[in-house]
Amino acid sequence: MAAASPQLYQLYARCIPSGECLLCPAGGRSIVYGPFASRRRGLSIGVNLFPLAKVCSFNCVYCFRGPTSVLTAEPVDDGSGVTAQVLVKALEIAIEEVAGVLVDVSSIDFSGRGEPTLHPRFGELLEAVKLFAKSRRLDVSIGVFTNSSTLNREGVVRALESVDYVEAKLDTALQHKFEAINMPHRALSIDMVVKGLRSFRKRFGGALVVQTMLLSYGDLNNHSSEDSEALAQELVAIEPDAVHLYTVYRTPRKQGVKKAGREAMESFAKALRRCGLVVEVYPE
Repeated sequence: MAAASPQLYQLYARCIPSGECLLCPAGGRSIVYGPFASRRRGLSIGVNLFPLAKVCSFNCVYCFRGPTSVLTAEPVDDGSGVTAQVLVKALEIAIEEVAGVLVDVSSIDFSGRGEPTLHPRFGELLEAVKLFAKSRRLDVSIGVFTNSSTLNREGVVRALESVDYVEAKLDTALQHKFEAINMPHRALSIDMVVKGLRSFRKRFGGALVVQTMLLSYGDLNNHSSEDSEALAQELVAIEPDAVHLYTVYRTPRKQGVKKAGREAMESFAKALRRCGLVVEVYPE
């Protein structure tokens, strides 16, 4: 895609107090956003590599960032033409904006809308953020939130090996529920995702956390005993540092998506802990 005019996106947007991304005046069109209080990462600044379109290999029913604009399993630009120089400029603006709370900012995370590792210049842009943090002597953790679909790609793994923290999605170990909940690109299967996570763990020396969204969607849910047993088996093989269980806490893409109850979440967590896994539960 051809590069877009910078006027079509913002370099930086301060997060609104409610945390509802769909209500943000920037409309997801900022490259850098924050600071925001992450339940897992403290006070964080986010990096969004797709300010013009949500590019992802999934179209999850619960995604609070809305529907996927470009469903792809291959790297693609959204047309914004984000470069390392543009990203660094956006970070400089963000750091100046939050100068008063800079001592409290604990992380810079690639998340935003879409799957960051699908950006064709992901490795280059990640390196730019690391160099920026080093040049500013920022005591921050550099992290990436991923849906795990690209962890079988050598270029992605090589780039991720240098970060401090990776939070990787795995909502189910069952193919039919993977298709119903994550609505992936047709080239993907849950077996491919799990194999990618296992191989990535062997090479990644930082903190690897697997995140699992528990929910109900119509007649389907992913928090039954069958689900916990199947997921536990795969997680034991993956060997993450921790598993984070959470449920719907922002407006989901599909109206039929419902929260998992606290009791169901705790029961699911107990099943995983019995297998020796470290589990944290976020019921709200």
